[in-house]
Amino acid sequence: MTDTTTTREQTDSPTDAAAVEWHAVDADNRWPGRWTAHTASVHAHGRTYLIRITPGDCTTYLAPGFYADVDGGYGQRWGMRTATLDEAKRRAVEDVLR
Repeated sequence: MTDTTTTREQTDSPTDAAAVEWHAVDADNRWPGRWTAHTASVHAHGRTYLIRITPGDCTTYLAPGFYADVDGGYGQRWGMRTATLDEAKRRAVEDVLR
């Protein structure tokens, strides 16, 4: 199940040239339709960073909160735990734009 609905969020960073477009997709194809992940790609510093936010702990989805995974290319990858989806989106985009 892929949700083609998109939302656009403007960040407060002066280095952000455009709004970030978030897409809602299945978090895990082992259990279609059970959990929703949010993805976006952000272009910054001459690179494209891929952001994926999943519920829970990104493996079993049982832990409270959200997990933001950022792939910066060239072997760079980092993640963070947050309490809310909005916080995960904000922090992930802020980390990319730094």
